Amino acid sequence: MDLGIDKVVSEGNGNTLIYTALIAAAVANTLPTPFDGIYFRRVNTLQREYDDKKISAEKLEWHVAGEYYLWTSLWYVALFAGIYSFGGKYKDNAKVLLALAGSGLVIGAVAKNIKINKEIEAKKQNNA
Repeated sequence: MDLGIDKVVSEGNGNTLIYTALIAAAVANTLPTPFDGIYFRRVNTLQREYDDKKISAEKLEWHVAGEYYLWTSLWYVALFAGIYSFGGKYKDNAKVLLALAGSGLVIGAVAKNIKINKEIEAKKQNNA
């Protein structure tokens, strides 16, 4: 698997590679991914389990942190594997990346969590 990194470095453009990676990381951390939807859903489920005293505060925090890194990593691994295995031209790959970044699954997960929160609040008010 030759990504051309050695060639870039040997031609004296190693810093350009580092700058590009840092800019890409900054942009990637500001854009929602489809896997963020899974993360938000899992965190909501974990919070409910904590509220119902099914898990401890320590377990909640470890799971929330673990879920964040798990889903973020899986997204980028899947993205890299997909682009590398399907190949294609730079412009086509860029269009695919932009389409995936704006997929809207995060909005769907947030909307569902809001609905669940409202249902729980309604139940609490009815029980009070």
